[in-house]
Amino acid sequence: MTLILASLLAILLIAFSLGLYVAVTLGMTAIVMGEAFSDRPILDMLSTIPWNALNNITLVALPLFILMGEILLRSGVTEGMYATLSKWLNRLPGSLLHTNIAACGVFACISGSSAATAATVGGVALPFLRQRGYSNKLALGSLAAGGTLGILIPPSIVMIVYGVLAQESIGRLYMAGIVPGLVMMALFMVVIYAFAVVDPTVAPRIEPSSWREMFASLSRLVPVAILIVLVLGTIYAGVATATEAAAFGVTGAIGIAAVNRRLNRVMLRETLLATATTTSMIMFILIGAFLLQFVVSYLGVPTAMTRWVIGLGLSPMEFVLLVCALYLVLGMFMESLSIVVITLPVILPLLKALGIDLVWFGILVVILVEAALITPPVGMNLFILQGMTERVSGGTPVKPLDLYIGILPFLGAMLVVLGLVLAFPQIALWLPG
Repeated sequence: MTLILASLLAILLIAFSLGLYVAVTLGMTAIVMGEAFSDRPILDMLSTIPWNALNNITLVALPLFILMGEILLRSGVTEGMYATLSKWLNRLPGSLLHTNIAACGVFACISGSSAATAATVGGVALPFLRQRGYSNKLALGSLAAGGTLGILIPPSIVMIVYGVLAQESIGRLYMAGIVPGLVMMALFMVVIYAFAVVDPTVAPRIEPSSWREMFASLSRLVPVAILIVLVLGTIYAGVATATEAAAFGVTGAIGIAAVNRRLNRVMLRETLLATATTTSMIMFILIGAFLLQFVVSYLGVPTAMTRWVIGLGLSPMEFVLLVCALYLVLGMFMESLSIVVITLPVILPLLKALGIDLVWFGILVVILVEAALITPPVGMNLFILQGMTERVSGGTPVKPLDLYIGILPFLGAMLVVLGLVLAFPQIALWLPG
C-alpha cells in the first residue's frame, strides 16, 4: 500500500509540474495506477464511468448557473448595483472599500463564481478607486477577498461539485453557506473600518449622499432583488430544486439584459461560447475525478488509510484540523477546484468512517478553497485583479508585493471565520437543520 500511495503522489506531482491540464492529469493517473496495480483490465472497468458520472440531474444546474453568471457579466446590472451601494455606505470610514465587499456579496447571490465576482465588481470599482486616491494595496485586497464570496454565498459552483462528489444535498449546502458568508462579509468590513480609522489616507472620505438620493437609488437594485428571489427564494421556499432555480435565474438574467438593452447577437454568442468553455472544463475535471475515485477505491487505498487514521487514535476534530492544514498548503500551489476533486475521493471514506457531518465539512472546504483563491503565489483572484489593474492604469505593472500585503488582513479574517465554524458547527448547520 505504501508503494501505491507513493506512486499516486509521484504521478500527480510530475504531471502538475509538467503543466498538464487537471482533467488530463486525473484521468491519466487513474489509468496508469490501474494498469500498474490492478490484476484486471482497467480500461474495460473505466469505460462506463464517464457516462455514469455525468448522468446526474443535479449537474444540469452547473451549466445553467454558469450561463446566468456570463449573462450578468454583460448585462450592465453591476454598474447600477455598485452606485447604489456606494450611496448607502459612503458615510462609513472606508467608503468605497465597504462598497467593494457589499457589491461582491450581492453579486455572489446571483453568480456562483469567485472569478466572475472579482472580475465584474473589480472592473466597475477600480477606476473609481484609482480616481479618488484610494490605497492600491487595500483596494486590491478588498476586491480579491470580496470576490471569494462568490463560492460561499449561494448559488455556488464549487458547492455543486462538492455535493455531487460527496452525494450531499445542494440545497442544504446552499443554506449552510449563508450565515458563514454573512459573517465573513462583516469581518471584511471590520478590517476596512479599522484601517480607515487608523489611517484615513488609505480610504479618503466621500461626500455623504442625502437620504433622498439613497432611497431614490434603490430602484437600481430591483433587478438584482428579483433575481435573488428567483434563484435562492425558490430553493428555500421549497418551490424548486437547485436545477430548476438555475433555470429561473437564466430566464431572469436574460430579461434583465433585454431591459438594459444589452441583449444582442454578439452578446449571446460570447455568452454561450464562454459558458460552453467553462462547463466543458469542469465536466472533464469531474470525469477525471470520478475515474481516480474509482481506481483508488478499487485498489483499497481509502480502506487502508481509514485503518491507518483510526490506528493513530485521532479524534474527528483532530483529523479535520489535519485536513484543513493540508488544504491551506495545497492552496498555495494549486487551483481551488483542483484541490477539491483531487483530495475528496481519498478523504471522503475517512470522513464517513469518523462520522463527520459532510455538510459542515463542505462549508469548511469552501472556506479553505476561498483562502486558496487569494493565497500567493498561485491565487486566481490575485491574477485576475493584477491584470485588470494594469488595464486600468494603461499597462503600468502592479507589484505582486502590493497584492500580497493588501490581502493579508482579509486572509486573517477568513481564517477567523474558519476557526468559528470549526469551534461552533451550528453557524453552518443551523439553517439546514
